[in-house]
Parts: sequence; C-alpha cells; structure tokens
Amino acid sequence: MTVQPSLRRRVIAGALLLLLPALALSADVEQNGARFSKQIQLDDETLDLSGTGVAKYRIVITVYAAGLYLPADTKTDQVLSGDTPRILAIEYFHDISASDIIKAARTKLKEQLSSSELDRLEPKIKQFHSMYQAVSDGDRYRMDYVPGMGTQLLFNGKPVGTVEGADFAAAYFGIWLDADDPLSKNLRRDLLAGAD
Repeated sequence: MTVQPSLRRRVIAGALLLLLPALALSADVEQNGARFSKQIQLDDETLDLSGTGVAKYRIVITVYAAGLYLPADTKTDQVLSGDTPRILAIEYFHDISASDIIKAARTKLKEQLSSSELDRLEPKIKQFHSMYQAVSDGDRYRMDYVPGMGTQLLFNGKPVGTVEGADFAAAYFGIWLDADDPLSKNLRRDLLAGAD
C-alpha cells in the first residue's frame, strides 16, 4: 500500500506536535547564553533548578551566570542548613585569574563572618581555594554540597576536590545566599526564585 505524500506529511506533523510538550519539559533554562538543566542528580537525590541569575561588575559588565539547584519544596531558611543538599553552577563570560576569584571570595567572607568564624574555617577555605584555576569564557565551576560528605568542586564537569563540613558549606554558599549580606541581593533573589 502506498501512502500519499500529503498524508505522510500530516502524520509526521501530528507526531511532532505530540512530542513538543515533552521536549519543552526537558529543555534547559538559558541565562545570558549559559544553559542550565532543569534537574541534576546529586548522590541519591534529584535537585531542581531553583533559579538562575547573573553577577555584574560595576553594573554594566556581566561576569557570569549562575544556577542554584535544591530539593523540591526547600524553604528559603533551609537553603544553608547542613541537611540540605545543594548545587551552585557558575558559567563565566570573561577571562579571570584564580587569584581574582579567590580575592573576591575572601573579601565577601570577611564581610560576612566574624573574625573567630573566619579563623576557625581558614584551613578549609585555604583548601578550597587551592583547587581554583583561571577561567575563560565558557568555563564552568560547580559546587555540590552533599550532607555528611562535604562540598565538592567541579571544573567543566570534572571533580577537583572536596572539603568536609556543613559549617564550611554554609559559609561558602553564603557568599551568594546569605540572607543579610549576599554578594548581590538581585542575584540571591533570582537564585532562590523557586524556594518557598
């Protein structure tokens, strides 16, 4: 039996229309050209993309795009809890040296933490900072916090190392997510858009 070309086209078009909702559900989220999956598997748990945003330098230069992943139904006040797994993915749009990344992180940690907290966490901060390397346009760092294991740093998808401790994770993720003094209030708001 021969299928007429016009009927074949209608059948193919109908099949494509049926597929479109599924394709839309699986599509990534784009933020300034950086793409973020809607979900990421971390250890035994699926984390949902809570939100994406950008960090700017002097208001006009977009330095990077970031995406935050949390368990479903995470409350805003639980985000930095030691029991809450989380992922922060950052894609850079400019060349930045490791020393500049570290300097920016240290500046914010000094503003957010007391001197005694900073002293107590210094060995872990130093360990984490030793894993950084320079980035170029399109490079991506990802921080994964798994309760009971610690914070793993990945560079372009490859694990670089892990620092133990819920206290370190709360302080370091706090650079972006601290309720009182985040790196950027707009970025924090955008990252936490999906949290209750």
